[in-house]
Amino acid sequence: MKMIHRGEKGFTLIELLVVIAILGVIAAVVALNVGNFFGRGTLQAANTELHQVQTAVIACMADGETGLLTTPLGNTTASWSGGPTVITVVVGGNITFDANNYVYGPFRGTYVINGYGEITTASCNGTGQWGAGIVWSPTYKNWAKA
Repeated sequence: MKMIHRGEKGFTLIELLVVIAILGVIAAVVALNVGNFFGRGTLQAANTELHQVQTAVIACMADGETGLLTTPLGNTTASWSGGPTVITVVVGGNITFDANNYVYGPFRGTYVINGYGEITTASCNGTGQWGAGIVWSPTYKNWAKA
């Protein structure tokens, strides 16, 4: 025999499905925004390292009181990953200023620098890409979205 209980409360199947659908839409929107957030952070990290490299090279040149880097000479170039004795100013036959002293640790990328302190190109892990969708822009001479 069926007994009808008065005062029983609960959700209908339709109500539960509507709530689940709303939560699904919210989760999809959040997932897309989080993906954009991580991509933007990677691009900013790449360009921050680029600016650290440029600042170290300019500081080395300024402290050496010369318009040219000794290594590389003149218009030649050198690839620099943050190691010592690559980008230097030599005075009196001794390395007086080393760009490595103006940065902390190695770089993720490798930067090609000419004798005038300009970064002409960059690569990461032997490729022109920093990560997914981030490539070196020869036009603007910085990292950009592909």
